[in-house]
Amino acid sequence: MMRLSRRELLAGSGLTLLPARLRAQPPSNKLNLAFIGIGTYGARCLRELAPTQNVLAVCDVDWRKRSEMNTNSLVASEVVQQYPQARRFDDWRQMLDEVDRQIDGIVIAGADHMHAIASIASMKRGKHVYCEKPLAHSVSEVRAMAAAERKYPVATQAGVQGHASEDCRRIVEWIRDGAIGTVKEVHLFQTARPPDYFPGVADQQQALQRIHKRIPIPPEVKWDLWVGPAPERPYHPMYLPRKWRAWLDFGTGILGDHGPHYLDPVVWALELGLPQTIEAETNPEWDPRNDRQTFPHRATVRYTFSANAKRPALPLTWHCFDDPPVPKGWKGPLPGGGGIISGSEGAIVFGLMYQGRPGMTVPKLVTLLPEKLDQTYRRPAPSLPRPASHWLEWVDAAKRGVRGSADFAYGGLLTEICLLGDIAIRHKGSLLHFDARTKQFLNADSANHMLASSYRSGWSLPA
Repeated sequence: MMRLSRRELLAGSGLTLLPARLRAQPPSNKLNLAFIGIGTYGARCLRELAPTQNVLAVCDVDWRKRSEMNTNSLVASEVVQQYPQARRFDDWRQMLDEVDRQIDGIVIAGADHMHAIASIASMKRGKHVYCEKPLAHSVSEVRAMAAAERKYPVATQAGVQGHASEDCRRIVEWIRDGAIGTVKEVHLFQTARPPDYFPGVADQQQALQRIHKRIPIPPEVKWDLWVGPAPERPYHPMYLPRKWRAWLDFGTGILGDHGPHYLDPVVWALELGLPQTIEAETNPEWDPRNDRQTFPHRATVRYTFSANAKRPALPLTWHCFDDPPVPKGWKGPLPGGGGIISGSEGAIVFGLMYQGRPGMTVPKLVTLLPEKLDQTYRRPAPSLPRPASHWLEWVDAAKRGVRGSADFAYGGLLTEICLLGDIAIRHKGSLLHFDARTKQFLNADSANHMLASSYRSGWSLPA
């Protein structure tokens, strides 16, 4: 029987061996971890990792009680009580300085505008990094994170939790098996409005008026640390918790927040790169010339991806609080978020893969259309590995000296596609042409200016 090398075995598993010069010394049986941001998403990362790894330190900038925050989400002041052994910090930079020699990895789940700076600073110290999606706040940050990943001997993972799910991997396997023929068109959508996001135009306009009112900073909120590299501005509860996602200086909108999840199986199965053209429309009341602070409350973004040897050019449309076309043969309402992948022989409809939420359930998370195809299609045997969890795949990669299947190169691609869509939203009504080779827009200098971030004095991307 032919013996496979370790490199060949890893290639078959979807993992990549780090170059020998980049492989760190193997850590102990358990990783020693520190966490930046332990609210809703950070709390989930803690819940997934704490049973099998060591939690040495946690950091957050908002320690208010839930009753003081007008939210139903998990808050840091409650979460930290579950980990009494962990040292508590307000400033993640101080945390890195003080526990540097004790930790193997960092989990980053703070606001979008802090992801890249914290990730690169951690990688530079030789720490394995798990960073929530979107990986970054700007395209230039995405590229800097990918460059750091190539440079430093660490394992990285983007927080697209559905990547490890049975549903996501089944979609990829079915498309590659030809279940729906040649893929012709894709619609991705988020029609259910997440909690704490602007619920409508009136509230958005009201928010813009209210933020100018001076409000005392609660003593439990480390406001200057939370603002971080973003432009300085007065504290207001319209920013946190969670509402920051709708603000240009801090978040990436619903496209950046949810888009990576829904893009994941499509980009993976079809091996998509960066788009060729992008065009967006929004609710008519939102004018990017006047509103330079928030994302619109509704947007439709149309991408075109270039043809390759396996398929023709692919149109892909993102619907943000805008109903997608209902596929032929679908019965009942579509899920509150998901995708429709249409091919020459049928379609795949999928719902939320990363977690279930009330009001967003579907009979099956992955459905083949038409019904006859769903009944007669002979499902292939699994060809992709099934990790125990998305988080533990990262832990395994760190211990084995390999790169996981959702590392910063892959997660960066998902993020960059979304961020390019955000730029198109801010150029609503214009068809933007993008050169994937030079990674520049061909017909809009103003769009190219939006590729990069600028930072407040005292903050910068680590060199």
